[in-house]
Amino acid sequence: MKTKLVLSLSALTMIFTACETTEPLPLDCSGIENGTAIIDDCGDCHKWTVYSIVNHDVREVNDTINVILDANEMFASPNNPMNPLWNASCTDCDGILNGVAAVDSCGDCQGAFLYNFTTHNPMDIVMLGGDTTGAAAANAATTDSIICVLPEHPMNSYWNSGCK
Repeated sequence: MKTKLVLSLSALTMIFTACETTEPLPLDCSGIENGTAIIDDCGDCHKWTVYSIVNHDVREVNDTINVILDANEMFASPNNPMNPLWNASCTDCDGILNGVAAVDSCGDCQGAFLYNFTTHNPMDIVMLGGDTTGAAAANAATTDSIICVLPEHPMNSYWNSGCK
């Protein structure tokens, strides 16, 4: 009787462990199971990298667990402020690559502009010869009476002016 009970329990244990299912590991944005890649504000997927502080080489890695670092290497997260690729393909609400325009609380797209303290006239930066790089704005703002006003700056009277 005791032998039958032990055999029965052993058989049940084997059945339950044989039927055990495991959940698949989550995929990161690059399709790696349990990977570390993350998506930036532009919707681009970035992997972690290994950076060599000696020769400045960078290589992407799928995970940070199975990678062996050399003495002069370190991990760098994708959203590290020193990563020039993070958020590099974003366009602002004016459609300018890495522009400064932002949508205010009213849903209006507000760009930066130049303000002349002498004439009290605002001047759209893009209107300066069609220059969207800001070089003309920088040249125009070299006098003491002109400043560049960013969209959310407290001096920007246009910010949230369209709210009803």
